[in-house]
Amino acid sequence: MGAKGKATDKRILDAAEKLFSERGFTAVTMKDICAASFISRGGLYRHYSSTAIIFNSIIAREQERAYSALKRAKDGEVSPDKILEVYLEHRMSRILGEEFGIDNAITEFAANTENGREIATKRAEDCLKVIEELIRMGNKSGVYNCKEVKATAKQICWIIEGMFKHSAIIPVTQKDVDNQIKLINKMLK
Repeated sequence: MGAKGKATDKRILDAAEKLFSERGFTAVTMKDICAASFISRGGLYRHYSSTAIIFNSIIAREQERAYSALKRAKDGEVSPDKILEVYLEHRMSRILGEEFGIDNAITEFAANTENGREIATKRAEDCLKVIEELIRMGNKSGVYNCKEVKATAKQICWIIEGMFKHSAIIPVTQKDVDNQIKLINKMLK
C-alpha cells in the first residue's frame, strides 16, 4: 500500500474508532464510517468489506502499538515503568472521555461477530503479556519489587476493564482515575 493508501486507511480507522467508542460496535454502519472519514462508499469498500473487519483492524493496530512500546523498553529506549505509566494514563483517561467506550464496543464485537470472541480473547491475552513483561523488566531494573507478576498484571487489566464497563453506570471522575493509578503503583512497589 502506498503513502496515499496508508493515509486513507489511517483516516478510516481513526474515524471508525471514534464512532465505535461513542456508539458501540452494533450501532455503527459502513455508511456512518464513510461520512465520518469523508470517503466514498466505493473508496471505503476498496479498503474494508465490513464493520467487523474495520473493528478487527482497530484492535490489531492497538496491539501493534503495545508491542512496539514493549520493544522500545526491551531495546532500552524507554524505561518499562515509563511505558506502563503512559499506558495506564492513556487507558484511564479514555474512561473519562468516552460515552460508550471502545472496551464496551469490544464486548459487543465479541458477542456479535463470528470470530469476535477469539479476537477479543487474543487482545486480552496480549495485554496481559505486555504488562507482565513490563513488570518483569521493571523488577529486573529495580524500579518495581512485584512478587506476583501474573496476578498483578491480571489485577491491572481487571481494574481498567472494570472501570470501563461500570463507567456507563457509575460515573468515573479524574480523582477516581488518579486513585486507581496510585493503587496500581503501590501493587508494583
